[in-house]
Amino acid sequence: MTVLSPLQWFYKKYIHKASGRLFLASIIVGIVAGIGAILFFEALSRFSHYILNVGANYFPPEPAGEVTGHAPLGGAIRWWVLLIAPAIGGLISGILVFTWAPEAEGHGTDAMIDAFHHKKGIIRKRVPLIKAISSIFTIGTGGSAGREGPIAQIGAGFGSYLATILKLTDDERRTLLIAGAAGGIGAIFRSPLGGALFTVEVLYKRDFEAKSLIPALVSSIVAYSIFASRFGWGLMFHIPQFVFRHPVELVFYALLGFLCAGVGLVYIKIFYGMRDRVFHVIRIPAQLKPALGGIMVGLIGLLAPFVLASGYGYLQQAMNGELTIRFMLVAMALKIVATSFTISSGGSGGVFAPSLFIGGMLGGAFGQICDGLFPGLISNPAAFVLVGMGAFFAGTAKVPISSMIMVSEMTGGYKLLVPMMLSSSTAYLATSRATLYEKQVNRMADSPSHLRDFTVDVLENMVVDQVYHPSAYVPRVRQDMPLSRMQALFSEGQESCYPVVGHDDKIVGIISLRNARAVLFDNDVDDLLIAQDLMTRPVTVTPAESLKSALKKFIEFGYGQIPVVDYRDESRILGFLTHEDVIQAYDEEIKRRKFAF
Repeated sequence: MTVLSPLQWFYKKYIHKASGRLFLASIIVGIVAGIGAILFFEALSRFSHYILNVGANYFPPEPAGEVTGHAPLGGAIRWWVLLIAPAIGGLISGILVFTWAPEAEGHGTDAMIDAFHHKKGIIRKRVPLIKAISSIFTIGTGGSAGREGPIAQIGAGFGSYLATILKLTDDERRTLLIAGAAGGIGAIFRSPLGGALFTVEVLYKRDFEAKSLIPALVSSIVAYSIFASRFGWGLMFHIPQFVFRHPVELVFYALLGFLCAGVGLVYIKIFYGMRDRVFHVIRIPAQLKPALGGIMVGLIGLLAPFVLASGYGYLQQAMNGELTIRFMLVAMALKIVATSFTISSGGSGGVFAPSLFIGGMLGGAFGQICDGLFPGLISNPAAFVLVGMGAFFAGTAKVPISSMIMVSEMTGGYKLLVPMMLSSSTAYLATSRATLYEKQVNRMADSPSHLRDFTVDVLENMVVDQVYHPSAYVPRVRQDMPLSRMQALFSEGQESCYPVVGHDDKIVGIISLRNARAVLFDNDVDDLLIAQDLMTRPVTVTPAESLKSALKKFIEFGYGQIPVVDYRDESRILGFLTHEDVIQAYDEEIKRRKFAF
């Protein structure tokens, strides 16, 4: 008897199973994603310091959880640096992206979504590196973009690469792609649960990739732990003690949800309208378009430097109640334009940070307005900043669950979870199918990655009785019917197949026009042939049989029609089921599910 060592036992019992492989691979992906998040964050912080702080002498406020310690040096801002820096960053980013990795253009989350649905989870090895470098140049020089897209593509790229070198299946590669993205996002935003939920939710407008949730959680936890061990375990933002105590406030939070939806629709329209009607129309090399977008961002920065880069520090000030209504409304509007110039031109960066900024400023302004109009009904106007952040991203990105969790984890504002749920749900429903992520599909049924699974699922849950055509009399062929009678039957009838019955009326075979055509209409064939000589194997279905089983019979035997018989008396033929019946039933069920919401 062979005794296995503990390691051999573990390998034999778990590693050969898909769940075991994915669990261990998710840990590895989480480790690399965490290290990647550290390197990306460090590089971005240092580069941004040299360009904006040292070069432009511009020191924007910082969120309380990411204070770098770089104190203002005094003196005037070098406005010419703020003007040209985004253009130079866009130029370098454009050259890198459009020369070596065009899929790194724009916000990387869309590229990750596209790889999942349409590319078997495959991301080229060079893409994460190009994405990271180009995003550092874009964001570090003041481009209005965030870290979510780059880090998602970096983590997803490694997950895809690991699955490829381990020779895992396409399905497992897609799972590790999600796990890698979850690790990167969970780490860099210090939101391990939100990062995992985001990656399984952002793939669809109305669905979740539930089976990838556990690997995403594992990777996100590991990556977050590694990242936090380097930069600390605190929250990204520090907030006052916001509370929700008065049910009447829900009216205002619901109105904020509708307001976030309206502004979100405008944001999406401007974002993609600028790309399709401006930058795609301009006839200059693609490498130069991000530079053009950068010039426009620099011009906006001369008037309103607070829209440059992520703007998290100004969100912190809004949470502290330090900003005016006018400032927040202007900042919101200019951020929409600056982000569209940055990313729609082909610049590299994410849309999460700009969305939080826009939603937070909108919420802060709305909270102060409501407090002025209805004094005493609003507990704290600044609480609307947090709720606006979650609601705006929930509506524009179609991620109502993860947006709430991410904002709560980043701020510690769990006591506002109830109003955030209401606002986020309202914004999500009110924006309908509009989304910032155009590569999203509506449901799992619409994803090529699930086409085979969903087809089987649909047909397994439908039965022959739902679709076949019953008939009071079904023509049949006696097994001793002569050839001349059969020729007349096929010439005059509408059926392509006929059941052949014996003396006891039970089906003994099938005569198919497709299989017997050459003999039936050949004048040189012996007239002594009878139906028994031309029939092929009998195939039947019952009313209670699944359409999946029926489809297998159509594929295996190649018949266009199959007789439907009573399972209690197989000599009783109830009608025919055609191959077209099955296909039509599937199509109708897909449409019904697609538009059920």
